[in-house]
Amino acid sequence: MPLLTANQPPPEGYYAENLTAVIDTVYEQYEDLLSAEESKFADSTLGLSTSALRLFARLLSRTKIFIRLDSLSYPDVDDIDIAIEELSEAELISVSSDGDSNEILNLLTVVELNSLFPQWSRIGRKAERVDAIQSHLDDVAIRRHVCERFPWLYVTSSKQFEFFCLLFFGNSMQRLDEFVIRDLGVTRFEEYELDPSFRLFGTRQAIDRYQELAELAELVETLGKTITSDEVNTICTAIGARDEDRVFELKRSRVLNALGRNLERAEQHELALECYRSSTVHPARERTMRILKKEGRTADLEQVRLEILNAPRSYEEHAFAQRFGRPKSPRQEIIIRMGVSDLKQSEKIESFAAQLLVDEGAEAWHLENLLPNGLFALAYWDWLYAPVRGAFVNPFQAAPLDLHWPEFFDIRREICSDPLDEPSKLKSRILATADRKRGISNSLVAWSILTPTLLDSILNAMTTAQLSRLLSIAIQDLRQFRAGFPDLTVIDERGEIAFVEVKGPGDQLRPNQRIWIERLIEEKFNVYVWRFK
Repeated sequence: MPLLTANQPPPEGYYAENLTAVIDTVYEQYEDLLSAEESKFADSTLGLSTSALRLFARLLSRTKIFIRLDSLSYPDVDDIDIAIEELSEAELISVSSDGDSNEILNLLTVVELNSLFPQWSRIGRKAERVDAIQSHLDDVAIRRHVCERFPWLYVTSSKQFEFFCLLFFGNSMQRLDEFVIRDLGVTRFEEYELDPSFRLFGTRQAIDRYQELAELAELVETLGKTITSDEVNTICTAIGARDEDRVFELKRSRVLNALGRNLERAEQHELALECYRSSTVHPARERTMRILKKEGRTADLEQVRLEILNAPRSYEEHAFAQRFGRPKSPRQEIIIRMGVSDLKQSEKIESFAAQLLVDEGAEAWHLENLLPNGLFALAYWDWLYAPVRGAFVNPFQAAPLDLHWPEFFDIRREICSDPLDEPSKLKSRILATADRKRGISNSLVAWSILTPTLLDSILNAMTTAQLSRLLSIAIQDLRQFRAGFPDLTVIDERGEIAFVEVKGPGDQLRPNQRIWIERLIEEKFNVYVWRFK
């Protein structure tokens, strides 16, 4: 049963319990890797009085680290003023003494800005008024003016808290609101085994490296194609050589790929090629081939093509190397050209195409990859949640960490039986899993779309052999085949399954769509491409 009820206050101390759970778990697993500052944060937090801990948990649950004191009102905090004083003494927050003037001024409304700084904030939008004030007063003067009437606090320990969340969740994105979403019943998670002896980061160097790569990724995105040669050299030096740990090598190569694309857009092809050569993740070699073709370096291009064909990193990369820069063979697709005179401007062309099929007596759904992804997850549910070391590091995962790693199947074969070994039980297995697990958060399953009625219709129309062949395509390369599936899943007037990719004027097939279409045709499915004009 959900622990929380929407629009109702949570149980007393609820947020404090969640904060304590995060800190206790991290402290238990990573105490030997924490710095003195991080250990002090944990000890200071766990040593707080009940009221101060509850207030601190509320502050950390907010999206901003600058918070007005007059906005604080929590029924489960006995005396907010005393709690604030305790947090300040513990050096977890700072009251009205820290903060960039822009942050502080944006805590105020336009009316409040006018009342405090009447001579500089009368004209323009709020941002323009803030700029005018900053051009006349320095940070110290602004803080003094605001503090007199609108005191605020600054969560000085926010960085330490983010660090603890990284170690608890295993990523830089999740925060305490994960507990709330789960406990409201909005999101349910599968019950899986957490190995307390396993920790995602084995050394302090690994933690620092993860954070360094995350910061480099942000820097590359910020710089875009305006990046300079000196900045490229600095970033590449920080990225370093290939890492034996797949988690870090994946992040490292993604930064290199992003940097390479920025350099391509800036027409700095040699620097881009250097980035792609250092990357071990698709599409580095694909981008390399594209640059070499653009520069007319045919011999080099063919050498890269041969490298890919001999040792492809993904199905998509192999398919690209086979076709790129070579004469096109006749397309194995049926193209239906139709005039569109009554398509409403707000209507998606896929919905319009589906309605055409329905009008002709067929059933049609705009599912795209929701179909193969969902069928795979329901067939291989026990594989996804198998007790594999390191697959799950916190209670809030909608998929194992290694879902799209090449080793996903190999490390599970000894403990899981392959559903494709018993094709006669596939349909019943999928339906039974859907019935037992419906509503549990899974990154591959859209429960609101894959309703019992829809699953029944599709599985009745699909033969056992077709279902087996569809799953065999998906498991060939989970990362590649997670996208690109035809738009529409159709049961025609004869009750047979078919798939339709819909293209509007000027829209072309993307590589991953072409790969799916080619593989479906190879497996004898009815596949169509409808081109509207």
